[in-house]
Amino acid sequence: MSIFKTHGIVLKQGKYSEKELYYKILFRDYGILTVTKRKKSREKPIDTWYFVSCEIITHASKSVHTIGNIKINSYFQAWWKKYSEIELFLKILSEVHSQIPEGSPHYEIYDILSYYIEESSSLSYYKLILVGLKIKCCLGSLWESHPNETIMKILKFIHANKYSDILRLWAISDDLIKDLEQLF
Repeated sequence: MSIFKTHGIVLKQGKYSEKELYYKILFRDYGILTVTKRKKSREKPIDTWYFVSCEIITHASKSVHTIGNIKINSYFQAWWKKYSEIELFLKILSEVHSQIPEGSPHYEIYDILSYYIEESSSLSYYKLILVGLKIKCCLGSLWESHPNETIMKILKFIHANKYSDILRLWAISDDLIKDLEQLF
């Protein structure tokens, strides 16, 4: 048995058994792992889109690990967001979950998601679109060509720059936002 302290982003949760929950968590150093946690009546379960600090307890004979000593660092603050923004964020998490193989770390995507979750209260909807497009670019599923010349320039900018540079872009017009939404 080994114990590792780490940080992660909860991508998916579900019921493993009557007394255990399972989570798919994107860890910076370990990639996506399936972990379990025993239900406790006095403890709030963690949820999708939480950014947590925890310990991973591994067992040589098990493929599913256990997590413990969980601390919620931050989470996507959805209560005052528009439905379209919540839906887009969930699409991004779903795409990350489906595209990254389990156990393969992807540092850039982890950094992008953790930054966005920590800053979600101050970032606007079009910044979420840009974050999502950068993640699609990292996963290799974003085209550089588009019939609209302005959108094509934005896509080339996303391909060529880091997410911190992309988030410094000024506001984008509503027409361009609608076109960029279609890329998801």
